[in-house]
Amino acid sequence: MPKFPSTTPGFKNKHGQVVMASTGFPSESFAGQTVYRMHCSHCGHDYGSNGCDIHLRRCPRHQDGAKGEALREPSLSLFS
Repeated sequence: MPKFPSTTPGFKNKHGQVVMASTGFPSESFAGQTVYRMHCSHCGHDYGSNGCDIHLRRCPRHQDGAKGEALREPSLSLFS
């Protein structure tokens, strides 16, 4: 799968939305996409975004951005 600069942790788009990490979970709203943990550098809100939306995202809390994807935590493993 190709790697795009906008999906690299630390990438900040023009609206101040920062990629924190890939969750590794598939998108529930866009087939073939992975959900990324996003962070608003203005208000600190964390939310999920599809990889293809990162460059355009606005904060859902204060910039009238779309709600975003649910953030899920990976299940604990018995093996470390």
